[in-house]
Amino acid sequence: MKEAPLILVADDEPLVAHTLVEILKAEGFRAISVTNGAAAVEWAERARPAVVICDVMMPTLDGIEAAKRIRKLLPDTEIVLFSGQAASGSMIDRACAEGYTFKVLPKPIRPDLLLQLIREMTGMESTK
Repeated sequence: MKEAPLILVADDEPLVAHTLVEILKAEGFRAISVTNGAAAVEWAERARPAVVICDVMMPTLDGIEAAKRIRKLLPDTEIVLFSGQAASGSMIDRACAEGYTFKVLPKPIRPDLLLQLIREMTGMESTK
């Protein structure tokens, strides 16, 4: 049997990160979380996740810079950015102008939409 895809969640709000990991695990994915962008890059390089879900506004290293670094290290890894702050829109636009493309979801995250997107990205069927 094929191992479930690994999802890396990066959010500086530990409750959000933990909740997303629990939702993903309940749906049959393997999932781990980190609480800043630098850790996201480090763990992505080490664990090679299928998908990285990353908050845009984080201390140490913002989610967009983390996503750009992860994309350079792991070009086949899917990246989903999410943010509830209007200021992050211009940051995402600048990354797109530099040639980066990421899926973007608004925060608060709707688990049903996130799971649908991750299933599409990984080809994993629903466990329900």
